[in-house]
Amino acid sequence: MNKIFFVLLFVACFCLFAEAQLTFTSSWGGGKRSGVAPISCKNEEAVSTIFKLIQNEAERFIICQQKP
Repeated sequence: MNKIFFVLLFVACFCLFAEAQLTFTSSWGGGKRSGVAPISCKNEEAVSTIFKLIQNEAERFIICQQKP
């Protein structure tokens, strides 16, 4: 029974790999190989708000740790 299970599992995995290989084609040409464009959307107000939230939670945590 285990032998049949492993054979079926192997065949299923093989089919998944074969399907992935069939979707690739070399006729796409060189394509664009550039990296991800840097994201420069840092909103200073949002960063400040997040920092304050983290700081408040850290202070709460410290207060809870100090209670007997």
